[in-house]
Amino acid sequence: MVVAGVSLALAASLALASALGARPGRVATFVGVLVGVSGFLGSVSQLLRDKFAGVPRWKRAAFAAGVAGVFVGTVVVLLRFQGPPPPLHRLTGPRDVAVVGFEGSGPGQDQRVLDDVSATFARDLGKVLPGSAVRDYATEYSLPLVQLLHRDRHRLENRTTEFVDQSNAAILLGGIVTSGDAGQTLVRPVVYVRADQVMDAPELAGWYTGVPLPMDAGWQSEYSRTAMVSELVQRARGLAEFTSALDAWRAGNAAQAERVLSRLLPGGGSRTSESGSGFVTPDLVRLFRGHALEDIAVADPKNIPRAGLDAARAEYLAIADSSPIRLRARLSMADNTYLRALGPHPSCAAGAVRAADLAEASASFKRLADDPAFTRLGRLKASIGLAQAENCRVSAGLVADDGTIERSLRRVRRTPLSPDTKSLVALAASVAAHHELLYDRYDAAIADLRQALALEARFAVRALWEAQLSSVALAQCDFGTAATAHQASLSQLSSAIRTGTAPEERYADYRTDYGTRLSEARTRCGSEGSG
Repeated sequence: MVVAGVSLALAASLALASALGARPGRVATFVGVLVGVSGFLGSVSQLLRDKFAGVPRWKRAAFAAGVAGVFVGTVVVLLRFQGPPPPLHRLTGPRDVAVVGFEGSGPGQDQRVLDDVSATFARDLGKVLPGSAVRDYATEYSLPLVQLLHRDRHRLENRTTEFVDQSNAAILLGGIVTSGDAGQTLVRPVVYVRADQVMDAPELAGWYTGVPLPMDAGWQSEYSRTAMVSELVQRARGLAEFTSALDAWRAGNAAQAERVLSRLLPGGGSRTSESGSGFVTPDLVRLFRGHALEDIAVADPKNIPRAGLDAARAEYLAIADSSPIRLRARLSMADNTYLRALGPHPSCAAGAVRAADLAEASASFKRLADDPAFTRLGRLKASIGLAQAENCRVSAGLVADDGTIERSLRRVRRTPLSPDTKSLVALAASVAAHHELLYDRYDAAIADLRQALALEARFAVRALWEAQLSSVALAQCDFGTAATAHQASLSQLSSAIRTGTAPEERYADYRTDYGTRLSEARTRCGSEGSG
């Protein structure tokens, strides 16, 4: 009974401390659990001896099991229904930065010291980033950054998505701290790019790791700590220009984004372009610049200049196989090879494609879609690329349809919807529509296009898919649906032109294309047409 009394007193004290806002440490928690369980077992044992001495053993066992169930269930309920943590401070600017802390890996890393470093870094960085609010979240939200050194990043990806949703940070900065040779400390800068900043290339979203920066003394040295924080701030100066490029890209101005990114490359004229490491590395800039160059090249989808694709390809080839972002670069190369295979006037008609390039792209997409070391978004985008390449090969009469297209698209379309997967699921649905058209399955193609439209918000993309929906409806002789989709396409295109994400001459092209298809459908359908 003495143990039970102590157990009760301890439970009451912990409850009071918790109500007052205290957070018991590991030792206090361990002692509390140990004494609580001991008191519980002692009380039950005493009760069985005093009150159930003459009761059959099976009844005593059943009673003990029932009491244990109540005990465990009560603990679970109390843990389950704790008060929610306070909401994170929400950033509001389009270029605001969240510093998510520095995580230590290996012996000799004091997380309290690293949290102090994170706070100092955020404070100093805020002084050199005009137009950006910088906030330290190291002690408010925990992200397992060390997972970036390993293949399994599932928990980090989920936690990051949750953090971005709550904080609304435009970009995330942090670091991984490890031990180097002869007692040196290595600080590896990491940066996170949100998916909605690169809507047309969501596979570029995610974490990027920089080259480790060495310290010849530990964090306990005031001089060494100050020098490292200053170095990190210096190497984050290019972040302002990088986020400016992302802002231009998101607004549909790929040309402006490309100009800014060019300045960030070594020899590009920016003061921050010569460091070669830090948060915004040359490889990271080359990857994004390559995509900006491709965006410019495909601005006119009917006439894609080879020179633009070649310039993008050169950026991807400049990223070494030893680079931390090599898999993203390989996916970009596969996309580039696919575009080159279609020629300057993209077509998958028989005799119009470069068969060798198309086969190479398909093989690259397949390897990347199955690579467990690649990011989740990267594997999903590779699956869509594989479906596109194989659909084109089937359409061109180069290979038979062996089910690869359906399997690849099913993998993406079954992915749970989230802000970073929605555009990929929409793209997969649009590719599925093209596949259905190979077999004249018009109803299925229309259903796929409607699903794609339900998930896509961008004006220019919606205009294209509404135009495709109109075309499929005309193939069915459904003039009513075709007219409605055509008007929706022009409306979306007008918004795209107004916001600068589509050229003005495309409006006339859409109207001319629709007029030609409508005339052909009237001739073909005759009195069969509906609507």
